Amino acid sequence: MTLNRLVDSGQPLPTPDVQRTTFSLDAVARFVCNTWEEILAAQSESQFDAIVIGSGMYGAYTATKLFEFGRRTANPDQAPRVLVLESGPFLISEHVQNLTRVGDIGSLVQENLVDPGQVQGSSFVQHHRCIGGKSLFWGGWTPRLLDTDVEKVDADGANLWPDDVREYLFRKAQPDGSVFDGYEFIEREIGAYPVQDFINGSLYDALFKSGKDIIEKRRVPSLKAVVPPPIAVQGESPVSGLFSIDKFSSLPLLLDSIREAKEKPDQSSKLFLVPYAEVIKLETVNGIVTQVVIALLDPSAPKDKSKARVVRLNLKPSAIVIIAGNTINSTRLALNSFPRPPQLAPGGELMGRNLMSHVRGNFVWRVSRNSLGLSATDTTLRTAALHVQGSTQTSQGPGQFHFQFYAAPNVNTGAFRGAANNPEEFLYRMVPNLDDVQSILEAQEGLGDRVVIGIRTCGETFGDRTSPIGSNNNVSWMSVNPFGGNGDDVYFENGQPLRIPKAFVNLVETPDDKAVRVAQAQAAFAFIEALANQPPGSASSGDPNAPIHFFSGGEDPSGTTYHESGTLWMGTDYTKSVTDANGRFHHVSNAYCVDQSIFPTVGSANPVPTGLTLSRKIARSIIERYTSQDVSSEGGFETLYRGNFKADGWEIVGSGSQNFFDVQNQSVPVLGTGVGNKNVGLGVLWFTQKKFKNFILKLEWKAFDIEANSGIFLRMPEPKVLDDSFYHSSTEIQIDERGYDFANNIYGSPLHKTGAVYEVFAAQRWAAKVLSPRNSGNPGYWNSYEIRVEGNEIEVKLNNQLVSAGTFSELLNFADPSNGKKKRSEGFIGLQCHTEVVQFRNIRIKEL
Repeated sequence: MTLNRLVDSGQPLPTPDVQRTTFSLDAVARFVCNTWEEILAAQSESQFDAIVIGSGMYGAYTATKLFEFGRRTANPDQAPRVLVLESGPFLISEHVQNLTRVGDIGSLVQENLVDPGQVQGSSFVQHHRCIGGKSLFWGGWTPRLLDTDVEKVDADGANLWPDDVREYLFRKAQPDGSVFDGYEFIEREIGAYPVQDFINGSLYDALFKSGKDIIEKRRVPSLKAVVPPPIAVQGESPVSGLFSIDKFSSLPLLLDSIREAKEKPDQSSKLFLVPYAEVIKLETVNGIVTQVVIALLDPSAPKDKSKARVVRLNLKPSAIVIIAGNTINSTRLALNSFPRPPQLAPGGELMGRNLMSHVRGNFVWRVSRNSLGLSATDTTLRTAALHVQGSTQTSQGPGQFHFQFYAAPNVNTGAFRGAANNPEEFLYRMVPNLDDVQSILEAQEGLGDRVVIGIRTCGETFGDRTSPIGSNNNVSWMSVNPFGGNGDDVYFENGQPLRIPKAFVNLVETPDDKAVRVAQAQAAFAFIEALANQPPGSASSGDPNAPIHFFSGGEDPSGTTYHESGTLWMGTDYTKSVTDANGRFHHVSNAYCVDQSIFPTVGSANPVPTGLTLSRKIARSIIERYTSQDVSSEGGFETLYRGNFKADGWEIVGSGSQNFFDVQNQSVPVLGTGVGNKNVGLGVLWFTQKKFKNFILKLEWKAFDIEANSGIFLRMPEPKVLDDSFYHSSTEIQIDERGYDFANNIYGSPLHKTGAVYEVFAAQRWAAKVLSPRNSGNPGYWNSYEIRVEGNEIEVKLNNQLVSAGTFSELLNFADPSNGKKKRSEGFIGLQCHTEVVQFRNIRIKEL
């Protein structure tokens, strides 16, 4: 007899308002989740600072770290308020393998990643749509990317992975042994280190020794290393008195942080989670996401989009959005929300190119103990695992692959039917019954001489970053369906249809991808033959009496790995990448991405440890925006402003705006420019006492409004008239968080945004602090500029991050007449007022 559908009575519950079903109290979900009405009430006094879209592996982790890092700052009350929006329901609170046998609960939340008819080439397995997402169900194999993976270059010889990202990934422990970042921290956090608290025993020791011998003697030339298995299971207590964390999921981190946040009332709490809240679009105006469009799904019919209630969440100018879905859904949201202006994408849209996955196969053998050098009567063998690395040559350079190698005694017990011939049966599970454990051990007796071995191959694929979307179906790419009709999801807002184009994916294997697939399979069979000391070809035998019996296996389609990556890849050149080194879209100042789509390349490594490490880096970069840059005293610098700009040798150019002023009652002298409105008022304040040629200029600045526009002029001529000749021959370091390109009337231009050498050298990243709030008691956030100019070279650092740099091809002398847009080799220093207010302090210079 089936259960009846529950119907909302419309009657409020008394506190605590935990709903009852036929079998359960929905307590855990109620204690960590909020309704939309509660969100509206919570932000009535203070709007949210960060909207995290998705609560899966990376969304849950990023939200947790924003909360955690924020509460550890000097001013935790000023840390960002975080709202997590998840399109699925609450299901379970930790990894499913940490639970006992609860049935196939994952199937309850599985949905198509791409709708049927919306994919060419290989199809996709269904993904889990729920709070926690794939982090509740993933396999847990977590190797790092290799050095060679992140050292790849593009056709121009430029590094694909930004330098600071590579440094962060492989950051070493502190001299005292402490670890706070990089792979080393993540491996400890997820349980992949220490590596042998989970896998050990005589079978592991024997196979590890034999595997190392195969590598050292190059018996399988394409294999490079055998190492302990990097599995995200913490089998021992992290410190005395604490439980082990077991199989990693990022969801327990999020739930724990939410409960800590709920120690405060909702009006001041810093972290919220809303289920059944599907973000369908990010409304973007002038290069800024201003509104999040959300479909609140009907919990009784979540797949019926006609029953969803569409709501809109307005964002304050300093707020950010963090896309944290999966590669396909994140790219779909970005394409539907803020496609690049054509002027920033003359070769076509970049978002959706570079789609990568992994090629994978699964193979199982039954191998005689004698051929492996193991005793046929040894009943102490336990499950073993190894990580085996290899590579093969392709037309795009080395193609990496690895094996997930599993081995177990071939047991068969009534308590675990089907354990025979399954090397993973007792690898990823919790067995709470000690009697069952004893049965597993006793089942080895009298079973003969077989060890069952499984190899899961996993190999690199190569993305195409240059072919325009849709122009080459021989490479993988994705876009959104432009055709309408069945190519759209249709919601209703105020009775009117709201059409959201679906994802359309072309997923294929290139010849290089196939070369990796073939090479890794050949290496797997050769490795088994070498382990068993059998001749070539013997690992393909189907004879159950042979030393090696190939039992089952074959190749998996490309869309079955959950490893889709690359379509919003990071980089330093906006013409060749989508996001910057902190996961921030080059052309939208307040939008980030933290999932696998930001990988420039994938190697063969399972993406989770890299994705979590990047999420941690991005979360740190966001929290750093809520702190002022520290200023240290340095010798050799001349102070240019001491509190009275007229007495200090500064003069306002008469033909421009006069809106420059000394800010009163400041502990450190502050120079103000502009007025607090949106009207453009161009003016220049210049230091008249001397010209400068080669120098380091340092200063701090802060802005109060997203429309604030200012700049620092270098090597400028004497400003008699503020005309094109003046602007074109002066070097300007821009301050504009919207990146407005006046000539093309577009926003988000890296040649015009904060840190750019205006219209000459593009900003490689966004790096400014959060806007300083007005009239709030918050002193605001000061940015630091360090600008080095020497000969034809210029380098701009914003808040200690290299933002722009380049070499001028030709420079004018100071006395030369203006010539087009050529800059000068010597000149005066100046500050610009343009729109809104920007303040400056600690202006100092050191001549070189």
